[in-house]
Amino acid sequence: RRLFVALVAGGLVFIVFDFVSFADRAANSAPPDVLPQADAIVALTGGSGLRISVGMDLLEAGAGKRLLISGVNPDTTRQEIAAIAEGPEDLFACCVDIGQEARTTIGNATEAADWAASHGFKTLILVTSDFHMPRSVLELGRTMPDQTLIAYPVRGVTIDPKAWTGNPRVARLLLTEWIKWRVVWLREALFDPAK
Repeated sequence: RRLFVALVAGGLVFIVFDFVSFADRAANSAPPDVLPQADAIVALTGGSGLRISVGMDLLEAGAGKRLLISGVNPDTTRQEIAAIAEGPEDLFACCVDIGQEARTTIGNATEAADWAASHGFKTLILVTSDFHMPRSVLELGRTMPDQTLIAYPVRGVTIDPKAWTGNPRVARLLLTEWIKWRVVWLREALFDPAK
């Protein structure tokens, strides 16, 4: 009985510690200090559209040759995405691809892998929210084991992981994302232990 109680207590301590560590990493994540250089850029949709505009900024700055905006709603037009991206029209026309198949992060990973393979890209800058980055890196890394991913986390306007202790909405979002990340991590550990 004591052993059972000790195991349960130890498990709860680990869960709390693991979640707090995850929230802390999200709160302290930031884009690289120096503009990264890669073959191309992948921006995952979600939130206010900030990820899209950041991806476009990186493209305009020459961080990559092309930009894939993955997970765009099929009802959203290219013109609407261009307005969100706020970049030069000629650059958007020539060098931005829109993926409309993905509905989940797993879908983003498949969409990005197919796109990278079709262009022969080996290094990719990944743009997504700070709290979403750990799971995104795992999912995209699974579908693109031979590509190098450079994380470029974006801090949302309305969702700041630093505020999770005083904001129940942010705390719930981080908890949900932590659970999803741990599920993906466990899947990779169990079914692809070589990684």
